[in-house]
Amino acid sequence: MFRRPLALTAALAALALAASACGGSSDTGSKAPGGLTSVNYVTTATVPGSTQIALYAVPKQMGYFKAEGLEANLKTANGSSAALQVIASGDALATNAEVASTMAAVEQGVQVRTIGSINTSFPWKIGIPAGKSISSPADLKGKKIGVISLASGSNLFTRSFLHENGIDPDKDVKILPVGQGTQAKAALDSGQVDAIALYAELFSQLEQIGMKFSYLTNPALFDGMPSISFTVSAKTLSGKDKDLAVKYTRAAYKGLMFARLNPEAAVDMGLKTFPELAGSGGDTAKRRAELVTLLKAWMTTSTPQTDDPSSWPAWGQLSDEQLKKAATWAVSTGQVKKEPNVSEVFDGSLIKDINTFDHDAVIKDAKDYKIAG
Repeated sequence: MFRRPLALTAALAALALAASACGGSSDTGSKAPGGLTSVNYVTTATVPGSTQIALYAVPKQMGYFKAEGLEANLKTANGSSAALQVIASGDALATNAEVASTMAAVEQGVQVRTIGSINTSFPWKIGIPAGKSISSPADLKGKKIGVISLASGSNLFTRSFLHENGIDPDKDVKILPVGQGTQAKAALDSGQVDAIALYAELFSQLEQIGMKFSYLTNPALFDGMPSISFTVSAKTLSGKDKDLAVKYTRAAYKGLMFARLNPEAAVDMGLKTFPELAGSGGDTAKRRAELVTLLKAWMTTSTPQTDDPSSWPAWGQLSDEQLKKAATWAVSTGQVKKEPNVSEVFDGSLIKDINTFDHDAVIKDAKDYKIAG
C-alpha cells in the first residue's frame, strides 16, 4: 500500500476546514436576465480543452443550457480539491472531479457526491515511444518512467499500474516528472525517460508533433473504472437546487453527445466560446484540424464507441462494481484510508431525469449544423 502523498494530505485538510467554515449554506443559483437562472460550473483547466468544448461550449452555443432555463457560467479552480471546496461551500452548482478525489473529500467530512460519470473508460495509460524495446509491463523493470508531476494523477496511476503488475515502484523503476507537450517530448527524445504515463488527449498532442507510441495493456483493475465525473454538494441533492443539477447535467450530456457525432462542429463552437483556443497562429484550418484530433482522442474514453447512438446506454450511470474498483484504487494509492460505502460517494437518483431528453433531436442538430465560411 502506498503512503498518502503529503500534497494530497495538506489539500484535503484545507478542503475539510474550508467546507466546515463555509457550511455549504449559500445558494447555487440566482436570477439572470430573460427569466433564466444563473449557475456556476467549476473546471480545473486553466486553459480550455476538449472537456470544456464538449461539456460547456457546445451546450452554450446550441442553446441547450438556455432550453433548460439556465445561464451557465464557467469558473476555474486550482485543482480538484479546490473545485470540491467551491461546490461544498455552495458557491457553484457542480464540477468535474475524479471519483477518487471525491472519495477522499468525503472521507474528510466534505459533503459532496458524484451524480454521473463523464469518462466511459479509464483514460490513463503508459505509452512506449517508437524504438524502445518494451513490450510488456515486466520490461519496465530498470527503466525510467515519465509522469506529468509527482503530485499528479499520472504518478498515482503509474504506481498503481506497476503495483498491479508485481513491480515495486520505489525499487524496480525510476519515476521522473517531465511535464507534458513539448516538455515531455524533449524528455523522451533525449532518453531522460523510456516510457510515459498520460491520458489519451495528451498522447494525441505528442503524436501531432511527430511522436509515435505503442501502449501497454492496463491491469484488470482499470477495466471500466470511473474517473472524471460530475460532482455536486450533497445538500444540492436534498434541496431546492436538485432540479438545477439535473438541468445542467442534462444539457452537458447533450453537448457531449453532439460533440461525439460532429466533432468539427463542436470545435467550431469551442473557438467561438474560447477564442484563445486558436493559439498564436490564429483560427486556421490547420489549428481546427489539430483541435478536432484532440477532441476525438478525448472522446475515446468519454463516450460510447459504437456508431449507433440509439444503442448508447444511459449517460452517467455507475455500477457498484465500477465504484468498488475506484475505491480499491483510491485505497491502494493512499488517496483514502479505507474504502467508502458506495452511497457515501455516488448518488444515482438523478440519472433517470438527466436522461429524459430527445436523443433524435440532438442527432439531428449534429447532422444539420453548418460551419460558416
